[in-house]
Amino acid sequence: MIKTFIPGYIRRSVSFSLILILHLLQAGNPVSVPIDHRIYTFLDRMESLGIVNNLVDGVKPLDRSYIAEILQVIEEKRDRLTHIDRNLLDNFLLDFRYDINRKEPYHLFESNRNWYTPFASINRFKSDVLRLLSRNNPEEENHVVAWEDGTNSFYFDYIMQLEYGSRSDYADRFLQNGTYRFRGSVTPDFGFWLDVQLMSISGNEMYAAAHPQIKTSWYKVQDGKVYFDRSRGELAYHSPFIDFHFAQQPVTWGVGKSGNMIVSDNSEQFPYLELNKRWKWGQFCFMHGKLLAEDTLRSIDSQPIYPDKWIAINRLEMAIFKNFALGLSDIIIYGNRSVEWAYMFPIHFFRPIEHNLKDRDNALLAIDMEYLPISGLKLYGTFLIDELKTSQLGTNWYGNKHGFHGGIHIVDPFSLPNTALRAEYVALMPFVYTHKYTVNRYTNDYRGIGYWSGPNSQVVFAEMEKDWHYRLYSSLTYTNFKHGANFPDKNIGGDIMNGHDVVFPGQSEPVTTRKFLEGIPEQETVWNLTVRYEILNDTFIQAVLIDRNDKIAGKSNHLSEIQAGFYFEY
Repeated sequence: MIKTFIPGYIRRSVSFSLILILHLLQAGNPVSVPIDHRIYTFLDRMESLGIVNNLVDGVKPLDRSYIAEILQVIEEKRDRLTHIDRNLLDNFLLDFRYDINRKEPYHLFESNRNWYTPFASINRFKSDVLRLLSRNNPEEENHVVAWEDGTNSFYFDYIMQLEYGSRSDYADRFLQNGTYRFRGSVTPDFGFWLDVQLMSISGNEMYAAAHPQIKTSWYKVQDGKVYFDRSRGELAYHSPFIDFHFAQQPVTWGVGKSGNMIVSDNSEQFPYLELNKRWKWGQFCFMHGKLLAEDTLRSIDSQPIYPDKWIAINRLEMAIFKNFALGLSDIIIYGNRSVEWAYMFPIHFFRPIEHNLKDRDNALLAIDMEYLPISGLKLYGTFLIDELKTSQLGTNWYGNKHGFHGGIHIVDPFSLPNTALRAEYVALMPFVYTHKYTVNRYTNDYRGIGYWSGPNSQVVFAEMEKDWHYRLYSSLTYTNFKHGANFPDKNIGGDIMNGHDVVFPGQSEPVTTRKFLEGIPEQETVWNLTVRYEILNDTFIQAVLIDRNDKIAGKSNHLSEIQAGFYFEY
């Protein structure tokens, strides 16, 4: 009866307002958490323990709102956690406080202010230093500047990393990394983050240039130092229908600890557009990114010319059962032209589209799974198909370019709390990731996008992790890498830069068969012991011992290495 006295347009406006309010209350921060954040190790442990069922985390990084949801699920089951896990959880709950409840203010805000910086006054700076030295636990992450008004936020952090390394061949190096990080949200559904990293490495030039942080980034040598820089960031928008991410940052697709077979962080980061939609039973993700091809031509004034190169990939990940998840990934590498509209349509099956586009691109498929038969035990694996001809399956045809990655994760074995054991096996057949057209190699600026070992290789990886205290962590890893390199006069599929059609001097025609690990034998065995201690909130010291044995073409070499690091985030 009442609604007969209320005009229709008013009823519609009120209904729309209620829907909008409910949506804003439920909206979460869509900004990603960088893949090197400690939260991912914690979530992996919680999934393997069965505290969280099917994280559906085959695409990383995850966004802050999703991680906040998972942390709240874990909080509801905190009685099943160890003392160390509860301390770690309490810290993460505070670090993601704003993503959980925007009404809860930052713990250092004064009663009449919604912003904070320790540099506002001398007294505030002194009190902040004393607070840091008091080693409170749990405590939210530190910020140079923090500002929140309920729907908008802004944080500025400074991160300092110092690392000294020394090898048994008398080479040494010293890394300095100063990172300026900006993060915030403009509305509850739109967020951003940006890192600007300025780095230098002094010491032995060859040892410095081999630092894993450089990858293929541009660098220059000046006054005995190697200088390089990097910027990464993201714009993210959450809608009721789909999430949008425009970013340039490291990403991983697939499962695995020693590396990822689909997309890894082995290569330099690249810009991409990502569409993502989550349901309770799984997620769909589409990514289209811009890669850096190898320079093939020179301009009149000798400037290198890099052809356009792109990656398109979509993935459907499903939590089929409570303890079983399946991921299906469809990948295309293409280039020598502008963006292909057919590959911008997210829900395509790319292989027939590639056929219709005259069969000139590199199409791959991948299937991965995670299975938890019992609490504390997780099995996982990936099967990569680079080329498929059903009539040749089971033969030694060169085109059987497949890869396998299998692993097992055992958490708290023999009732040893906060202990984890892991083992992985990886096999990549000859010519995997290669292509007949150079622009379609599975590479970004000369480095593989997929698993780091490349084609015609085998990796055995084992790891033991232990949290002795919520501040003290250690890990011991063993990596055995075997590779069959190409002969000088014969291309047998051992180099990602040389496809099957590349004929070496001495070859009359390409090989028609392949043999796993054929070629010049290369082997590397690495032991790595890492100990990390959090001396203050978000301030760490770390020691790493590395023992490496190489054997190439029968010639052995042994190197040991020690690294000491300091990491400070404020």
